Amino acid sequence: MGNLIISGDNCDADNLTFKVVGDFGKWQLWISIYMAMIKLPLAWYQLNIIFMAPPQQFWCAKPESFAVWTDEDWRQICCPKNEEHPCLIFDPEILIFELNMDRSLIPLVPCPRFVYDNSVFNRTITSDWNLVCSKHWLIHFTQCVMMWGVLVGGIIFGVVADKYGRKYPLMIGITLQCTMSYICSITTSYWIFIINWSLLAVASGGIGIISFVISMEVVGGKWRTIMPIVYQLPFGLGNAVMAALAYWLRDWRKLEFALATLSSIYLIYWLLIPESPRWLLATGRNKKALEVLKKAAKQNNREKYYDAVLHNIIICKTRNRNDPGFIAFLRSENMRLKTLLLSLNWFFTGLAFYTFSQYLGLIGGNIFLAVAMSGFIYIAGGLTCILIITKAGRKTTIYIYQVISSLCFFFIILIPRDYYANDWPRLLFAGLGFAGLAGTVPALYLYTGELYPTLGRNAGVAGVTTFARIASMVAPAVVSLDDVRPDLPLILLTIVSAAQLVLLAPLPETKDRPLPDTLDQAEQFK
Repeated sequence: MGNLIISGDNCDADNLTFKVVGDFGKWQLWISIYMAMIKLPLAWYQLNIIFMAPPQQFWCAKPESFAVWTDEDWRQICCPKNEEHPCLIFDPEILIFELNMDRSLIPLVPCPRFVYDNSVFNRTITSDWNLVCSKHWLIHFTQCVMMWGVLVGGIIFGVVADKYGRKYPLMIGITLQCTMSYICSITTSYWIFIINWSLLAVASGGIGIISFVISMEVVGGKWRTIMPIVYQLPFGLGNAVMAALAYWLRDWRKLEFALATLSSIYLIYWLLIPESPRWLLATGRNKKALEVLKKAAKQNNREKYYDAVLHNIIICKTRNRNDPGFIAFLRSENMRLKTLLLSLNWFFTGLAFYTFSQYLGLIGGNIFLAVAMSGFIYIAGGLTCILIITKAGRKTTIYIYQVISSLCFFFIILIPRDYYANDWPRLLFAGLGFAGLAGTVPALYLYTGELYPTLGRNAGVAGVTTFARIASMVAPAVVSLDDVRPDLPLILLTIVSAAQLVLLAPLPETKDRPLPDTLDQAEQFK
């Protein structure tokens, strides 16, 4: 079953909407602000694993039989020198009687209880549920569940939003998100936490896709180039807000509760957000569309335009439209190549963005400063993207930001850790590198949308950006490579970012060129 559109020369949903409300006015401004601010909680939940499970020192708890020994002496006595983490210790029952015995003759036994360094964080999911040693993989699993849920949520809510409208699925997602966040903050079982965490992730994925669609559907003209970039900016602010809260609270449960409370403020959107008039017109709900457009026209001081197209809206009927699905692009030679290259680009972009976001805590000595600074520089990267992309074109803009990211990753590798105060040079390049990623994401999103035809653009963009979500699930494993070799994740990201420059080369520039409307036109777009 295809999507529904308005039939007749004068019944195009886009044309009718923008004839009434204009390309951009006060009505669109407020809706754009509301949708962009939704990026705050999306940043909180997609990246708060940084503060839920930060790098944290731990050691084996001292048995009562060693009470006369200091904690430091106990740690020196019990831990094998070749063990990076105290998962196995020398058998205390033998040590207590034969302290000077040859260690090679003393068997290693699992540590029965761990003690965690709480000098920076009072409580983490690592310390609450002992996610160390054989359970360490559960930290990566937690983030994988989040990103998998975001992917699934985008698909499920996207289908529901096409069928039942934008507003109600969006509000269901917001309600589910803050409710699950509250529940996550009080759960005492890791697996119950994961169940609620997955539901929160699905809600976040749905909120992300619907809010973006709304922000695109209410604006027209040049604003459809600008808004995809502006929409992304609060994501960086979300990072900074989260870092400030984490610094103040130092407890993952309190942080989660605080984020849930802030997320609950978005419930007021029930009163502030109208249904998308474009969706209402496209599905034949003309009466409801008239109500929304009348209020919008009044807010934009365009009542006279509303009266001029009123007759056309009333007589519009609907018919079926069959847009090409994602598989259709794989059957066409030119579009198959574009889709393959874009899929790889999105995978590498997602891998770099989510890996580096989680790796920030390992770059500088101050995790709060690193995350907050990256957030503010993310905003700067997005703002500069608007200026560059309108002058230099889509491909050139992506090239510029990818080169910046690659060089910054390389310089971070060269600068030794803990050599300068607060590791400020590494933090500086980390911020610049994150700015490069911040400019790459919106530019690549816009570029991707322009390479696919109008009929099937949603399917094409959704299909290739899925690979960024898949990459986000791989990101925690890449971060863990730092335990194998210091800065190994950065070496990998440097190679990946440089590889993207090669992958972009065969793709055409879209700036100042008429965009394809059909699959046939997209096939000839070179």
